[in-house]
Amino acid sequence: MVAILLTADTFRGNTAISRWRDVVWLGWLATPLYLVHQFEEYSLPVLGFDYSIQEMICKNLGFPPYPDCPIPLSFYPVVNIALMWFGAPLAAYLGRRNVLIGLSFWGLIFANGLLHTVGGVAQGAYNTGVWSSVILFVPLSLWVVYACAIRGPYSGKVVGVAFATGAVTHVLLFVGYGFFKSGVIGNAGLLVYAAVIGFTPIILAALASRFFKPELLRPAQMQ
Repeated sequence: MVAILLTADTFRGNTAISRWRDVVWLGWLATPLYLVHQFEEYSLPVLGFDYSIQEMICKNLGFPPYPDCPIPLSFYPVVNIALMWFGAPLAAYLGRRNVLIGLSFWGLIFANGLLHTVGGVAQGAYNTGVWSSVILFVPLSLWVVYACAIRGPYSGKVVGVAFATGAVTHVLLFVGYGFFKSGVIGNAGLLVYAAVIGFTPIILAALASRFFKPELLRPAQMQ
């Protein structure tokens, strides 16, 4: 997907401008970008490094390490596949008609990147996902804001709300952990919650779109 994004026009919405300023293309970029992050988060134990994001999450929530941690291991593939194998591509596809939806997953990327970066700085140590956050997530998120709102044709409010929907989704993910820890939901409920989280940026962005004029939400070439 990265090769196609960088060498072909398949995912572009406007070939008259640089792909790095094309809001449709930037919407699609969110998917492989996050997949790189997922690779860093989950591949390290397989590669022989003593880092595990599952163990880190259990520790941060006050749970014992696996096999005693109560969070089902199936939660991790469910939430990540829902988010980036289904949710993000769907948002990018819808972004051809609605910029707010198309950029919604960038808010999730930015929030996640900041969390990993701040956590790494505060702890003075590596955490699973920090390198892709520092090198890719934070800089490219800022670029999207710059290219689309600061130097681009889109309303700063539209781009800001798009990022907010993704950031709120990240907060809601932690709310799910809280529900699970307090006993409000069980294992099955957590898995359903994870699946819904995968589409939450789209849902929030669609609701927020109702407060904007349709012409503000269309990619520039369609105006």
